Amino acid sequence: MLPHLLFNDAYTKKIEEDIYARTVEKSALGTKVVGIYCAFTPRELIAASGAIPVALCSGSEEPFQAAEAHLPANLCPLIKSSYGHAVADSCPYFHMTDFLLADATCDGKKKMFELLNRIKPLHLLQLPQTASTPESIDYWENELRKVASLLEERTGNPITESNLKSQIKLYNRLRSTTEAVFKLNTGDIPLVYGVEIDSIIGSGGFEVDIENRIFDIEKAIEMIQKRASLSSNNTKPNQQLSFNDNHMINKNSFLENMAKRPKILLTGCPSTNKKVLHLIENLGGVVVAMESCGGLKSAGTLIEETIEPIRALAEGTLKIACACMTPNTKRVDLIGNIIDEYRVDGVVELIWDACHTYNVESFQIQEAVNKTFDRPYIKIKTDYSQNDIGQLETRIEAFLEMLK
Repeated sequence: MLPHLLFNDAYTKKIEEDIYARTVEKSALGTKVVGIYCAFTPRELIAASGAIPVALCSGSEEPFQAAEAHLPANLCPLIKSSYGHAVADSCPYFHMTDFLLADATCDGKKKMFELLNRIKPLHLLQLPQTASTPESIDYWENELRKVASLLEERTGNPITESNLKSQIKLYNRLRSTTEAVFKLNTGDIPLVYGVEIDSIIGSGGFEVDIENRIFDIEKAIEMIQKRASLSSNNTKPNQQLSFNDNHMINKNSFLENMAKRPKILLTGCPSTNKKVLHLIENLGGVVVAMESCGGLKSAGTLIEETIEPIRALAEGTLKIACACMTPNTKRVDLIGNIIDEYRVDGVVELIWDACHTYNVESFQIQEAVNKTFDRPYIKIKTDYSQNDIGQLETRIEAFLEMLK
């Protein structure tokens, strides 16, 4: 267990319960809930139509049996978990959706979406597979205009340019606030654990009230800064300070503990299942940054606010350095920038079993990390089960020990 954690299940559960209750209330009054599966889907369009976006990629192995009635057992666990929850109706987020927007990213997801469309209405956005060229941006802009028309039809609400621009500004604030949580770790001594970052930026599910979500994140940043400030003061060794009813910290030991931990960048597949993140930090490291989906890969890119909004969304979302794009040189550049800014000691790349897209690209990532950025690298290929915990503990512990 990690010492001095400010944020635990009780903290995030309260936020999630409040957001869920507001979503249920709005849904009962006729507000549509739109499920999404990827950072390429612009949430701004959904919000501008008066609907509520909710991310649906799942991190549990519980619905695998239901999924494998239709899907191969050796498929990516993220895909199986997403589909299993849908077919078993075991996820409240999926249950409350009125329809789904999905992106044509990897082959496994595209074929799964064909089956998912039998369960709930799904529109597949034909994501271009090339990097941000003028042709791909034009193509993607056309796809987003189709989505805008679909949302207007399904919700009965027009998407005005003024409203869409307002949503772009609001979501840019959310991106900047999310990035500000990560930037707490850019100094000599990191101020926040990766599991805390994940808890802070990942809680909520339904994006029913972005203003409140930004407020919650800003409040968390203040708590973290206060913890660091108090930890740096000279006080009695055993003096304890309470930040809320659930957490106590020792003022003198927190920063000392963080200073001893190797600083890790976690990259690769979306860390929908948290076992690798938890292992790194339980074994003595600190994940100062996460480049994967939901982390700096998407939070670090703002949408242009001064040009036509749908064009801005097309240009901005295609900057996301996903492995489904080719060539994907932006990801190497992004990782290099993170290594420098966050003073990273080593890179851990997470690859889910059967994710050929990220697994193939991992060769280039390791080459860049080792040769260009001169940092140690380890690839962790795993699934959502606990079967390989012992083996992973041995490998990760040895990697961290090398960094020390």
